[in-house]
Amino acid sequence: MFRASDGGGAATRSVYRHALVRVMTPLLAPLAAGPGWSALALALGAVLMGWDAGPTLAQRFESARLVLDAALPRRRRVGRTYQGFVKALAARSGVILGALLPRLRTLTERAAGAAWCIAGFVPIGVDGSTFDAPRTIANEALGLAGKDKCGPRMTTLLLVHLGSMLPWAWRVGGARDAERTLLRGMLDVLPARTLLVADAGFVGYDLLRTLRARGVSVLIRVGRGTRLLRELGFSRREGGGTVYLWPDNRRATPPLTLRLIRVGSVHLITDVTDPRRLSARTAAELYRRRWGLEMAFRALKQTLERRKVRSGTPAHARAELDWAITGLWVLMLVGAGAIGAAGHAPRRLSIASALAAVRHAAHDPDARRPLHRTLRRRLRRAVLDPFRRTTGKESYRWPRKKTPPPPGMPRITTASEAQVAAAQRLRARQLAA
Repeated sequence: MFRASDGGGAATRSVYRHALVRVMTPLLAPLAAGPGWSALALALGAVLMGWDAGPTLAQRFESARLVLDAALPRRRRVGRTYQGFVKALAARSGVILGALLPRLRTLTERAAGAAWCIAGFVPIGVDGSTFDAPRTIANEALGLAGKDKCGPRMTTLLLVHLGSMLPWAWRVGGARDAERTLLRGMLDVLPARTLLVADAGFVGYDLLRTLRARGVSVLIRVGRGTRLLRELGFSRREGGGTVYLWPDNRRATPPLTLRLIRVGSVHLITDVTDPRRLSARTAAELYRRRWGLEMAFRALKQTLERRKVRSGTPAHARAELDWAITGLWVLMLVGAGAIGAAGHAPRRLSIASALAAVRHAAHDPDARRPLHRTLRRRLRRAVLDPFRRTTGKESYRWPRKKTPPPPGMPRITTASEAQVAAAQRLRARQLAA
């Protein structure tokens, strides 16, 4: 057994004789070790299962158990059955994640380095996606999608730090849970000076007002479904890009003063009204980086092959998806640390190459040696190819390709005399208060 620092200046802790577990344990520092299914053993097993390519949960568990048996001392050997493992994990998953996630966020901020803040803001992208679950009677409690012949499904909202492209937080809901509702439950984990970057699905007066009250700035794409006003006169200084969001059913409350930014055919709104704090060029770059969310979901669904969970009950399905996302986060932190030592930014990490490296180590009998050279070397080489593709990769004959219409332009109208008068009355009340 060997010793290693947890990377935060705390006292050293014991780690184990398997290179893969050796690089994982510093990330899981808050979790207690012990005999049987301790918090640390459960987290290690769940993350290893999240990385494994086995088609069934039982096969993934067997692969993870072989690694744990090679790493753990005899007095700490874990259970032998998947049923015992998943029952222990489902019962304690929330507590374990509650202790682990603050640690992963600290490591994410550390890995981001100088890219943690861009133009004085902490850029956090948000987007949602759905994951299928088996068609069992129990899983119907998750909810069924609205489309014909769709089975149980879970909606997942993911937050990603756009400076490093590393995850920050997520929330799993049922099939019919709205993304805005899930976001409202995640506001407490947003860091100070957050600039939330989102697509058109997150435009809403009540949500934006809540975010403003929390001190969260926004940069959101808008389309033809958004109605904006100009020349309302509510703001003391109205520039050429000043617009207002003020629905007819919210006229008793003040309008939201926003700035409209046009980037080609894309229209963005932000509550950062001063262009000196957030220029149009920086806004365009941050919105372009929001594509990192799509890459994270693609990594989950295609690279890790977790498009559909395998658990037959809602509690186990949610725990499986939670730990699949945790496994992706741990994988990216391990890879970011390795390529960072080679002088590369976390954004350059190739998730597929990092996954291939850890899967190789999991099945390599020589990986019991600490910090095995092969694992270290393969992780350091997990860097994205700098080649810029000039042609498409998809076949134009792909039968299931979606071609949704673009959001289009927001509907911007000049405020009427009645609207201007109502805005002035609200402003007078604010000044009087």
